[in-house]
Amino acid sequence: MMRSRKMMFSATLDSMAFQLDDAQKTTRFAITQLDSIGPLTWKSAAGRAFYERVLELSSWLERLNQELSESEAYLSAAIREIQELESQIVKQKMAF
Repeated sequence: MMRSRKMMFSATLDSMAFQLDDAQKTTRFAITQLDSIGPLTWKSAAGRAFYERVLELSSWLERLNQELSESEAYLSAAIREIQELESQIVKQKMAF
């Protein structure tokens, strides 16, 4: 029973790590695409307003990407801690 819970927990953490990585890749791609709009010349007021919104969105995505990076670091630390706990449990079981 304990083994299956551990495997489910590890699988969940692994899935979260993959999802965070995918989210970061997608966010970086979106930022790159938005940055490609920068060199365009916006002559109309609507065009300039659109570009201002693009800059806001790009800035928001940069902050999101930073949050994702911090979350990924936190998740990695949690995975290492769980692996250490598992190692200690195995050592204790072997001692008996």
